[in-house]
Amino acid sequence: MMLKKVELLAPAGNMDSLHAAVSAGADAVYLGSTSFSARAFAGNFDHEQMKEAIRYCHQRGVSVYVTMNTLLFEDELDRAMEEVDFLYHADADALLVQDLGLFQKVRICYPDFDLHCSTQMHIHNADGCRFMKREGAKRVVLARETPLQLIQECVSTGVDIEVFCYGASCISYSGQCLMSAEVKNRSGNRGMCAQMCRLRYTPLKDGKPQPCPDGDYVLSPKDINLIERVPDLIAAGVSSLKIEGRMKRPEYVYLAVKTFREAIDACYANQPYHLSAKRDQQLKLMFNRGFSEGHFAGASVEDRMSHYRPNHRGIEIGTVVQFRNGRVLVQLCQPLHQHDGLRIVNTPVDTGLTAVKIEKNGLLVNSAEAGDKVWLECHSKPVPKRGQKVLKTSSAELLDEIDREIADQPKRREATVSYQANVNEPLRLTAVLGGTSVSVISEQALSAARNAPLTREKLEGSLAKTDTAPFTAVFDHSASVLGNVFIPVSMLNELRRNLYGKLMDALSVVHERGSVQPFHLEVSEPHAEPWRILVSGGNEESANSDIRWLDEDAVMPVVHENAVSAEKYGPGSVLSSAGDFCVSSGKTGYIAGMTMNLSNSAAIAFALCHGCSAVIFSSEVPELEIARSLEVFRSTYGFVPVTYRLVYGRRTLMYVKGGFMEASADALEDLEGRIYPLRQGPFLTKILAPEPYRSRNQYCYGSFIIFSGETASKQREIIKEAYEEVLGRV
Repeated sequence: MMLKKVELLAPAGNMDSLHAAVSAGADAVYLGSTSFSARAFAGNFDHEQMKEAIRYCHQRGVSVYVTMNTLLFEDELDRAMEEVDFLYHADADALLVQDLGLFQKVRICYPDFDLHCSTQMHIHNADGCRFMKREGAKRVVLARETPLQLIQECVSTGVDIEVFCYGASCISYSGQCLMSAEVKNRSGNRGMCAQMCRLRYTPLKDGKPQPCPDGDYVLSPKDINLIERVPDLIAAGVSSLKIEGRMKRPEYVYLAVKTFREAIDACYANQPYHLSAKRDQQLKLMFNRGFSEGHFAGASVEDRMSHYRPNHRGIEIGTVVQFRNGRVLVQLCQPLHQHDGLRIVNTPVDTGLTAVKIEKNGLLVNSAEAGDKVWLECHSKPVPKRGQKVLKTSSAELLDEIDREIADQPKRREATVSYQANVNEPLRLTAVLGGTSVSVISEQALSAARNAPLTREKLEGSLAKTDTAPFTAVFDHSASVLGNVFIPVSMLNELRRNLYGKLMDALSVVHERGSVQPFHLEVSEPHAEPWRILVSGGNEESANSDIRWLDEDAVMPVVHENAVSAEKYGPGSVLSSAGDFCVSSGKTGYIAGMTMNLSNSAAIAFALCHGCSAVIFSSEVPELEIARSLEVFRSTYGFVPVTYRLVYGRRTLMYVKGGFMEASADALEDLEGRIYPLRQGPFLTKILAPEPYRSRNQYCYGSFIIFSGETASKQREIIKEAYEEVLGRV
């Protein structure tokens, strides 16, 4: 059976990492501009750097995907579309998008611009893939939680499927994590995640701390590593294998890409591939929190989680023997080189040091071997203690080796060159690479050779000098003619440079862009039920027709890997993710829920065009942005949509597939005393906010309330306040 060609997709947080990825054999890179990227703290690329990056990659046959995968507020939409226009004309190959409003606007205005659904869009089932394909998505980046069987189902929908194969993992479904926004006011959905999952938490049961034998970092997952599963992924029909790491150094990118390049090539050559002990150690030295295949293969909690430490583990190289006068004596079990980075596993924090000076047997040395005892300077706190583990977290020798490989990487592609050199005719040179062909012709005709004519060896020797061009020349003798001619060296050199320069320019432009279409979308005002209050989780006591009580059968699950029942969730139900639009297709009267992350007028229009009569705004949208969204919507479509705003309730901050610890607990407590209630089901754990979210509602038609254990009197009080506010009596 012919296997589908899989793409190897690499991260590029800056130009150095981009060069490393291309050198190591990436087929494509993904990178962010300085705006609207879910990695706001990566180096990212300004406009000039972006154009340079796209040109550099295209000349080497590498695709460039640009991340615009954040939620957009109303005052950002126009600027986001300006950025799209720049990237379109700069010849980017695709955009990664989270915001459904932006998705629709780009689809209308730039119909030939490929769109990829970011993992932030929370596509985690075949319905999501099926719906986004219907809407014009070229590719879907699946949730990291997706197992192999479900990946195969998603592939069968016909949309290209991209899967994370290596790197850091989120503990919560992407696009559904509000922990950073709740606690640090830094939205993960807007590219500013504070990595709350990498902090210490104490499990509580009935208010009492529970023992955590594996460590205090109960929300910290290991890194994904599917290197041994490359054949399974290729056989499943996956279109792209994605390496995480836009915040990582170039050497990390290079080594990860090189390793997966080897595994992919081995698979297509029908050869087995397994990591050597040396490469495994190199990967761990670059960065690891421990490796796991995660939910791809149904790994256990123990296999998936890194409770021991949330940061880079490196490799263990020794044990502390003693500490004296700012120096530590280490018994080595692995080699050590000068300038290696080290960390001693200590409490309450680890002790960091660098092997600037290595003393063995009273002498300073550049390196030491396993079995040696060495003294190292150590002025960091806390001071080391006997028996503590010593980890190597960076290898100066490995970094130097990789930097040399990046610089010395051979050219990956071949240009086929032919020539027409006849007496009394101009010299014609042609170069073909892939589907690109260019030719150049000399201004002067060639003269007959008076003595020794130019030989094929000399001519091709000159044409083989491709200099800095990223390809080598091979010659098509069947299309070449060399007569009895004399060719001046200056003419040949100039024509050769022109040929390869012209080929480089031609390779830089991959797409023939069409004209940009004006934005036009018809949105009819739907009939919406006149509910002023939506209540989730409460005890229905009122028969007030202005209040809608949402029980479990009225709200589609935020996470459901299997298709939901259209019979169960009819009009009036709340949609929770993009795949739910498959249920509302052809019908009206649905409510787009808060977890759909709708945050601007374009996103509201998207929902109303797909069976919704009302929308609950994302709780991350500020009041002023809600006002702007509604005004822009009214001026664009001629009516004010029915919208709701969360005014009270504990938000679910994380949705964790399969749980995150073996200990029995009903809450977590962080280092600042905040307590996060847990709601545990057989397949999913929800982490709730420490306190109810509260907000005014000055602009939306109605209010949304979430109850999670409030007394009946408290529920009546909150509903009364919300009801009076939306009716304008306060």
